[in-house]
Amino acid sequence: MYIGFLGYVIVILFLTGTLILLTDSKAYKNANMKKEKIATLFLGWINIGMGIVLLVVQWISRYYFW
Repeated sequence: MYIGFLGYVIVILFLTGTLILLTDSKAYKNANMKKEKIATLFLGWINIGMGIVLLVVQWISRYYFW
């Protein structure tokens, strides 16, 4: 039986990436802060991308290696 925290990490990465994209980037856009908006967009997409990569790695390791 596998008990791990990787599933929680994936969910947290998706949620934080989504929240960053929905809240922070719009706040910086409204405040006309271009560099900060670009940085939040980058970090938000990095979080979502890392979540996708970890989800694929978890799926591959679960179905092909165990």
